[in-house]
Amino acid sequence: MREAHVSLTDPAFDRMGIAELVSLSRDAGVLGFEELACHGTGAVVQVAVETPIDEDRLSDLECVDWWERIADSGDDHRYVIAFTAPELPEGLAERADELIGTCEPNVTDRGATLSLVGSQETIAATIDEYETAGISPELRKFGTYDGRDHPLAELTDRQREAVRTAYEMGYYEVPRTVTSEDVAAELEVDSSTVAELLQRAERNLLGRHL
Repeated sequence: MREAHVSLTDPAFDRMGIAELVSLSRDAGVLGFEELACHGTGAVVQVAVETPIDEDRLSDLECVDWWERIADSGDDHRYVIAFTAPELPEGLAERADELIGTCEPNVTDRGATLSLVGSQETIAATIDEYETAGISPELRKFGTYDGRDHPLAELTDRQREAVRTAYEMGYYEVPRTVTSEDVAAELEVDSSTVAELLQRAERNLLGRHL
């Protein structure tokens, strides 16, 4: 298994068709960013910001499939946003299924950094798909991916929360005693978010052990 650390610049966001979404998040003061699920040409992300995002503009963005404001406190405001980058090739969706996942994505005021984990061939093909779309990720580091000691460490915080909640509620019992809609209600998120979180988490865990 290999891992590539890559970075994307602001012009890449523009070519992908998500520049305005990134700009809205930055205008609100990004405090934290976590990818909950990825489908190649888009993702479901959780964003923590200092002030509320301009929600009218957020709703009007072509690239935004849906969004939900999930928490407010004196320190931050949190959103779950599902988006699809309209200018990315569909081939990336197939490549995303072959990757274990993207790890620790980080959006800054100058671009974004992330790591791609999978076979060398899959990582190379993924980068080729980006370049075909006129986007040239900068390869910062490439090497062996050793993984982490604990299996659940392979998951994002939100994936771990979803899996643990589903397990405790009986989602993995035989026969199953609750539905993904029940888990979503417990987590106070959309049912499609839970379904994608669980699917991505299960694939990551199976990828580690198989």
